[in-house]
Amino acid sequence: MDLFQREGYHATSWRRLVQESGAPWGSAHHYFPGGKEQLGVAAVEVAAASVTGMMEDCFSRADSAADGIRRLFVAGAASLKRSGFQKGCPVTTVALETVPASPAMTDACRNAFESWTAAITAGLLRDGIPQERAAALAISIFAAFEGALVAARVAQSAVPLQVSGEILADLVAREPRA
Repeated sequence: MDLFQREGYHATSWRRLVQESGAPWGSAHHYFPGGKEQLGVAAVEVAAASVTGMMEDCFSRADSAADGIRRLFVAGAASLKRSGFQKGCPVTTVALETVPASPAMTDACRNAFESWTAAITAGLLRDGIPQERAAALAISIFAAFEGALVAARVAQSAVPLQVSGEILADLVAREPRA
């Protein structure tokens, strides 16, 4: 996933993936007989689970949904800074290159995004935001998070994430509760 995240799916060759993994050629072909696409799906699934866990952690440690959103955007900024602004979302880079041409990658990316939206929805629901509104807000928060990651990577600055996170947290803090 690291190679896909930094360099893109198409720019990363199967040969490079196998070399970077340190696995023997025979093992790579044994475990991934579908080649790069099968490995790509597995990488997206692992990345999706990792990000879902991070999102759930942000909301579980928070005092409110607004605080969970702040934590999410701060975590995204910290991750981006640690990579020297070289690695944004581990799924978006792949999605932009493979969807819809690869049905398998399309499904993996869709599942990842749905998992992340569900994690945000759950965080909003825990704070008493009604289901329908929480689901709609989660889509908007997810979309803003992805866009802010791209903008921050291009700007080489965490400011887009910081600003977006604060504005969304303020919006959610004013939402009516059930």
